[in-house]
Amino acid sequence: MYLVFDVGATTIKCALMNAEGEIQERKKVPTPVAKDDTIESFVEALGLVYDLYKKDATIEGIAIGLPGQVDVKKGIVYNGGGIRYLRVANLRDLIEARCNNIPVSVENDGKCAALAEVWKGNAKDVKDACVFVFGTGIGGALIKNKKVIHGKHLLAGEVSVLFDGMTRQDLKNVPEDKDGIIEDMSVMDSVDNYPYLWTNHAATLNVCHWVAKKRGLEDSEVTGEKLYQWAAEGDQEIIDTLEDWYFCIAKQCLNVYVTFNPEIILIGGGISAEPQFVNGIIRYVERLKRISRIYKDVKVDCCKFYNDSNLLGALYNFKQQHNLLK
Repeated sequence: MYLVFDVGATTIKCALMNAEGEIQERKKVPTPVAKDDTIESFVEALGLVYDLYKKDATIEGIAIGLPGQVDVKKGIVYNGGGIRYLRVANLRDLIEARCNNIPVSVENDGKCAALAEVWKGNAKDVKDACVFVFGTGIGGALIKNKKVIHGKHLLAGEVSVLFDGMTRQDLKNVPEDKDGIIEDMSVMDSVDNYPYLWTNHAATLNVCHWVAKKRGLEDSEVTGEKLYQWAAEGDQEIIDTLEDWYFCIAKQCLNVYVTFNPEIILIGGGISAEPQFVNGIIRYVERLKRISRIYKDVKVDCCKFYNDSNLLGALYNFKQQHNLLK
């Protein structure tokens, strides 16, 4: 049996899984994110879950998916999203030391979602794929020969920070004396002040933010479900917003196609459970393909897995890292 963790900014999903990725038991625990929490708090939170499950199961390994840039070979996590203490943390070694030295693997959560598709999802029959996951930000992964491409600085597939729509005038507003002006992509100040990054007008959270701001609503009052409800009621402004969203994503699908040339591009995230979302993107992809014959073989589809994708992909990453694949 394997103990698998999907770490979020507020909650850690935990699952006891067999070698085929079937969940036997599951639970959730809070992510330690209080002001006085540290990496030690995080390691202990996972360690306590291990203590609970090891009483009744033989745990052969621990697989972890979490935000941030992750060096899967060294087990080091850099810039762990909103979890401030995950900065150059050798998480693999710390967890192994806490949990009786059983093998541990770590990988970025967006990359895990892509690996779930590679293992058992809509990319299982191809070698090369690209996956976009829309939510608080935009997760991304480039898959070559069924393995994640990480790049020299672990940034391959970090599509949230693609430039999209920036003008020379926008560049004048960027301070010359500060490196890394945006510390947290989910902070609305960054969305309002630096809208030219792809995540700031294509991530689900941020599309909802722009609608809320335009209508004088609180961000909490606008969700993906609400957008589709308003569209179904004939709200033309929302219909146009959704169409612009699809078009924006379709353009990037074609950009990645000629940059990486994957066999398939998959669209995931909670919003992709709404059929109109992926169908809208595909509709614009098909129209844009008319521009050049070079695009004729572009294939876009939805991800197969949703809520459990990060768990499944984290386990597949463990099997890859420890040479357990048949």
